[in-house]
Amino acid sequence: MHDSAYEVAGDDPRLAKLLRVSLTKLAEGDDPLLREMAEGVLDGSVDLRRAAMSDAYDAGFDAAFSQFRDHYDSLDQDQREELAAETERQLDSLLDD
Repeated sequence: MHDSAYEVAGDDPRLAKLLRVSLTKLAEGDDPLLREMAEGVLDGSVDLRRAAMSDAYDAGFDAAFSQFRDHYDSLDQDQREELAAETERQLDSLLDD
């Protein structure tokens, strides 16, 4: 993984692990731009901070955030709270392994 990813994680091994898992999911995803960016960060050829600020990946980031926002907006308050709780459980499980 590119050194910039560890800097973004603040040298916290748990956050670095979460970042690696997230990048791996993007690298396996359907969006070709985000896949390219994630693969590059994972193989060490792309600086994560530069990629995140690059106009080249704006469309991919915008589409992903828009999709999440649309889904989140469709949830009622109870569903949002359950989503947050489930996310915390999954994160704890991932980081404790």
